[in-house]
Amino acid sequence: MKKLIILCICLLLTSCFEITEKIKHNNDQSGDYSLVVDFSSSWFKTKSAIMLEEVDGVSIPNEEDIKSKLAQFRTEASKIKGVSKISTSYDFNTYIFKINFSYNSLETLNAVLNVMDKKNNLVHFKNNNGKFERIASYPLPKNLIKNEDKKEDLLKANIIAVYTFDKDVATVQNANSKLSKSKKTVFLKQNIWNVLNNNKLMNNSISFNP
Repeated sequence: MKKLIILCICLLLTSCFEITEKIKHNNDQSGDYSLVVDFSSSWFKTKSAIMLEEVDGVSIPNEEDIKSKLAQFRTEASKIKGVSKISTSYDFNTYIFKINFSYNSLETLNAVLNVMDKKNNLVHFKNNNGKFERIASYPLPKNLIKNEDKKEDLLKANIIAVYTFDKDVATVQNANSKLSKSKKTVFLKQNIWNVLNNNKLMNNSISFNP
């Protein structure tokens, strides 16, 4: 996950994007996970960056590399017990990339997400005494915010989390979250600039009514 976000930020040096993470989490701790990385609002700049394979001295994977990495993810993730319905997709016309899978536990969900960054064995999600917790404090490189010229672009790029549950939500720890009228979906959106300056902004702890 960390590598994917850093790749997106590197591409942001020439384009803006949106990362959307969606989860439908069930009472038995199983669920469905979806990650969409969307460069469609600046597809031409993104295409140029990928063709050049470099942005501000940072290497960018070309189209074949991206296809290969997604295929490798499917292969490695499929080896994890408890994961199913793994799929990835890419569109090099709109530059939208998707990852989807189902999991039978939060441990399985964490294991699949760690396939994206094998150097670290992180806990992304956990059940803490009945609370659903998202731990998104990634050690993002500080040099990405040193250039004030990029601030305007970074403010336009977003990370979005949408979590839906079977039970009604009672409390949400992150004050920037929004709760749906049904009380079953939590929505959180932050711009990349703020996340780079405070990488805990996407953290959340959600409790439920009995």
